Amino acid sequence: MSNKTKNNPESLRLTPPERRRFRRRILSWYEREKRELPWRGEKDPYRVWVSEAMLQQTRAGTVRLRYPAFIERFPTLAALADAPLDAVLAEWQGLGYYGRARNLHRAARQVVNQEGSAMPETRDALLALPGVGPYMAGAVASIAFGERCAAIDGNVLRVMSRILNLSLPVDTPPAQKTIREEAQALVPRTRPGDFNQALMDLGASICLPRNPDCAQCPVRVLCAGYVSGTQNALPVKTAKKPPEPYTLFQFRAERNGLVLLAQREKTGLFGGMWELPGFMVAGHHEKVDSRRLKAQCARLLGPGWRPGRELTRTMRTLTHRKILFVVHLAENFEKASPQADLNGLLWASEEDFRTLAVSTAQRAAWNAAKSALRNLEGKKNGR
Repeated sequence: MSNKTKNNPESLRLTPPERRRFRRRILSWYEREKRELPWRGEKDPYRVWVSEAMLQQTRAGTVRLRYPAFIERFPTLAALADAPLDAVLAEWQGLGYYGRARNLHRAARQVVNQEGSAMPETRDALLALPGVGPYMAGAVASIAFGERCAAIDGNVLRVMSRILNLSLPVDTPPAQKTIREEAQALVPRTRPGDFNQALMDLGASICLPRNPDCAQCPVRVLCAGYVSGTQNALPVKTAKKPPEPYTLFQFRAERNGLVLLAQREKTGLFGGMWELPGFMVAGHHEKVDSRRLKAQCARLLGPGWRPGRELTRTMRTLTHRKILFVVHLAENFEKASPQADLNGLLWASEEDFRTLAVSTAQRAAWNAAKSALRNLEGKKNGR
């Protein structure tokens, strides 16, 4: 291998002969060992784009289950653009990070309105779409259009940090510049899409975050981390900030077997999703001031409604937030009707809840509250 100095990112490069060997080895391995995934082999840029949007921040095993149903519901770019956002969010359930679905929908409408349903064909043009970053643009451009460009996801970042034996934190600009430039230099003129997918598969199956299976790696002899024995210490990352704590107080109001739901604003956390009406405060709270709880209940549900007993509390950790969901029963002391059908409120049946766009976190809170209510009813009936 060429002489490399770990503390000088500009020296961390493979030589041209090493790059040629790297390409041959990893493409040969990919032909034998590539993962069988429902979107593999697709050249339809729309379907490649959908799969890559799903794969951002979601495990391939989960995407494998959700991708076919999404494509069946929205088989073309035009079908996605024509669909209401609620339908798209509902079909996205189980994948998390719903901002991706909103961006996918916005981008589909933008393409249909501006390009006549023809997907942009270059990395640079794809970057102009909502929600499309460097990784997704590179993946779609290389796989669907054969453009020679890198696609650097978390797997590829890890692989490249070990190949280059990069001691700098991979989330710093100097390290990312080094990885980006070397990854781009490695992409072959032919089969760029296969090459990028091979790197992703290598990171997903062999070059794992912990205990990489170097004995099975087709490019280990070209890996400076493996040669120097530092692969288990890589990649280096700066310490992450802990997720910020929040408490979401919610109210479960029932009438004739229906439960009142509220739709969140279209943007922001859980944007456009349905949930039990509630309000969020910073920090984790065992209790909130009773006057505030009463005022919020009346504001959200209407006069005559008051918070009853606490039903349940569940904790969910998102990327940057750790949210405590606290659900109270809402009691109607004045027999007043809630402000249903106003301000995004809806009386929903159990079947409605299954088909509406509801986050996984909210589904867990709903189920926990429902179970708590059943237990209360059982105690009242002496069961």
